[in-house]
Amino acid sequence: MINKQVLDKISINIDNYLNDLSEKEKFSGAILVSIKGKKVISKGYGMANYELDVLNTSKTKFRIGSVTKQFTAVAIMQLFEKGQLNLDDTLDKYIPDYPKGDKVTIHHLLTHTSGIFNYTNIEGPIENTIRKKHSLETLINEFKYAPYDFEPGEKYSYSNSGYVLLGYIIKKVSNKSYEEYLQENVFNKLLMVDTGYDDYYKIIKNRASGYDLKGEEKRMVNCEFIDMSIPHAAGALYSTVEELYIWNKALIGGKIISEELLKKITGKYIKVKENDYYGYGVHLIFEELGGKVRERVDHNGIIPGFLASNEVFPEEDVQIIMITNVPSEHFFKRVSKIRTIIFEEI
Repeated sequence: MINKQVLDKISINIDNYLNDLSEKEKFSGAILVSIKGKKVISKGYGMANYELDVLNTSKTKFRIGSVTKQFTAVAIMQLFEKGQLNLDDTLDKYIPDYPKGDKVTIHHLLTHTSGIFNYTNIEGPIENTIRKKHSLETLINEFKYAPYDFEPGEKYSYSNSGYVLLGYIIKKVSNKSYEEYLQENVFNKLLMVDTGYDDYYKIIKNRASGYDLKGEEKRMVNCEFIDMSIPHAAGALYSTVEELYIWNKALIGGKIISEELLKKITGKYIKVKENDYYGYGVHLIFEELGGKVRERVDHNGIIPGFLASNEVFPEEDVQIIMITNVPSEHFFKRVSKIRTIIFEEI
């Protein structure tokens, strides 16, 4: 049991740190930290909309980028649990004419070991049509015939293409769009009313605008536009720090998938780098904090106008959720500082 004085000290130290960043680096966004099931801090900083002077709060909706991949992986595991697909199914079962589709498995797609070229690295077609809505099939065709980076299963290489393909498989197996599947099988079940598939053309209350800082003077501008059909199941969701807290509790607590499947999701399948492994839609990272090596389950998100970090320390029952709508090159270092503030005290 951690006493209230310690929790209060952590809360004050985090708040002071982020207030300082707001002044010095124009930090804008929201944070939620929980320890042993208690919310230590849940607060917004800066503005959700700088043109209209709308403040960020813990209920502001932000794009979460690749944190979306956690939801995609869980959707696949739900379908696996129902017996509607197998993790060793090959891609050609769902897209018969996909090049080398008989060698790529769902497991490869989940773990970024398929060798399929990452379409967000393509200069040209995607870059030139980033403002246009794409059907899922059109999006897949953008990278379908690109050469493989390596033979499937050979090594790790981060691929948004793999998660777009997983979104297609979810649609094919469930007969529902990716958005419909998550709404019915995840968001509704967990009463997540402030999380969804982002769409510029929809009226979404409490949605933050995204910004960029340009030049040496860090001049704030509106971020580059991207139609959210482009990131799809690799990065198209929005959420709040409050609802990612609900999501983390449900995932780690076995409320959305079984404990057995959670073990599969958090398996250390492939080494990314020293002390960093990839499971299904999550990183498993081992880091010394507070004089002890600790395991965290996390994923970051990077998308125009937004950066997100969603971290869970299962053994210590600590969550650190931080999102910004004014991306800074130092954002993830700032998240690291929050970790230090916490584990210096507990």
